[in-house]
Amino acid sequence: MSSKLHQDLYVGVIVIGVSIFLFIKTFGLIEEAARYPQGLLVLFTLFGIFIILKGIKKTKLLREGEELKYDGDEAPLNIKLLKSPLITLAIVVVYVWLLSFIGFFPATILFMASYLGYMQVKSWKAYVFTIVGLNLFIYLVFVMQLNVQLPAGIFFE
Repeated sequence: MSSKLHQDLYVGVIVIGVSIFLFIKTFGLIEEAARYPQGLLVLFTLFGIFIILKGIKKTKLLREGEELKYDGDEAPLNIKLLKSPLITLAIVVVYVWLLSFIGFFPATILFMASYLGYMQVKSWKAYVFTIVGLNLFIYLVFVMQLNVQLPAGIFFE
């Protein structure tokens, strides 16, 4: 008898934990503004519960010695499978950290250039059109039309 737990149990617990953490963070918002994210987080918690229930069934099958069949894109988690999402998460964390220091537009330029580089985009035209197009779109829609104040950073204070 194996004491191995199926990966879905870990994933479900993480989903529920993150949902509860973010739900608590919504208490600082205005009541009307908090309703939508709270509703989504309750939904995510329910999905986490469903994942855990499926994980319990799969764990029972594993402990009985049955081999699980994985369909489609589903596969057992391993470090090779998690490498790309973790690198992407690291790039996003650095981007969020840079926002307060150098401002939205310089941080976005660095983020897009580094992410396109990580995704092995070779065309310099793709870099230019993507970076310029995204920043121009955000500037015209959010700054000019909607008057959203984006982080200025040290360059635009």
